[in-house]
Amino acid sequence: MPVKALLSCPSVCDSAHFRSAVPVSVSFSTLRFVLPFSLLLAFLLGAMPVARAGNPVLLVDAASGEILRQEGPDQQWYPASLAKLMTLYLTFEALDEGRLALDSALPVSRQAAAQPAVRLGLSAGTTITVMQAMEALATVSSNDVAVVLAEALGGSESGFAEQMTARAQLLGMTDTRYRNASGLPDAQQITTARDQAILAWRLMQDFPLHYALFATRSTQYKGRTLHTHNGMLGRYPGVDGLKTGFTCAAGYNIAVSALRDNRRLIAVVLGANSRAARDKQVRQLLDEGFAASGTESGTLVEGLPFMQRAELQSVALQGAIGRSGCERGSSSGQQVASIWPIESWGLLLGIYPDKAQARRAVAAARTQLGKGLEGGRPLYLERDMENGTSWKALLIGYKRDNVGAVCLRMRAKNLDCVAQPPFMLNLPGYAKR
Repeated sequence: MPVKALLSCPSVCDSAHFRSAVPVSVSFSTLRFVLPFSLLLAFLLGAMPVARAGNPVLLVDAASGEILRQEGPDQQWYPASLAKLMTLYLTFEALDEGRLALDSALPVSRQAAAQPAVRLGLSAGTTITVMQAMEALATVSSNDVAVVLAEALGGSESGFAEQMTARAQLLGMTDTRYRNASGLPDAQQITTARDQAILAWRLMQDFPLHYALFATRSTQYKGRTLHTHNGMLGRYPGVDGLKTGFTCAAGYNIAVSALRDNRRLIAVVLGANSRAARDKQVRQLLDEGFAASGTESGTLVEGLPFMQRAELQSVALQGAIGRSGCERGSSSGQQVASIWPIESWGLLLGIYPDKAQARRAVAAARTQLGKGLEGGRPLYLERDMENGTSWKALLIGYKRDNVGAVCLRMRAKNLDCVAQPPFMLNLPGYAKR
């Protein structure tokens, strides 16, 4: 994967869904004032006609394994937060084997607490139970929680990623490689629509009791109500899981299952252009699948048709993987583009659902610190997110030698801030241009 393509969607701009569990804004209170630099760095056609959608899709009958619709099922793609399905698979396994209990208290490390949005807002040194962690991962796709589970089960996130990849191979997901537990961007972290369908099927087969977790539409954590990012739950009859995912480079992903009249379908869509487009594709797939005649099969697990790959069909790195869903223009694109390149350091005060709240964040900082802001200039940047757009509130105009001091003064006033070096501010995926 070319470096340029990787940098087009840095982990700090790519959340795997941004209906944040943290009210109003993304909380940065557990981050150090300088964000760690480590965070920066595509069988025969099915029975139904294939409508070229431009992105990988797969629809299968879960009982017979029959492929009902497919397009590029073995095209390599970035998983985004669909990676958390494997994180949960290994968590379910640990529960069933007695290595974890639902009430086990898991420690939160600094690395876990420092994960970028979307996050639950865990603080280093605290704990979270396995049940709370699983619910947060299944509903709001919290990146900090993913690392907590990874460290508990693998010792480290990198060690856990090796376990994830090894298990993927054993499950028949031969085109999948994991590099982290959350799905945050990594050029070497890849999957396919077929592999995600296999994983969804195995989650249901191997953990029928735990699978009910994916039907959770909301959960509570420390007095907050967290609502699922899976908009298909409750909106399409029969849908009872699994998960969505989004990063700039991956686009909008989903693996979903629906049960109707004792017939279960699994649908996977990777790389849709928008959340609405993704959900529309899934609805069309399921509509066509349930309208088709079902078949019964006594086939062994290893013989399910959708798990079989035609020889040499899976080709590594067929052109560019994924798409950049964060580089669409905006109505103010010409005006915003004029600010680039930004040559100074900046302070990110938060990410808000609308520009008005972003302005209020800057106003609050000015009120609290006044001259202590050392002349920082306000900047409001629009950014594509999972549930629409959001706004970044920044103060720019700083240098390396004073940005940290200003941020510390803000923290003393209980104001959030994260220092942003110039190269980060100028990355293509940082904001709309």
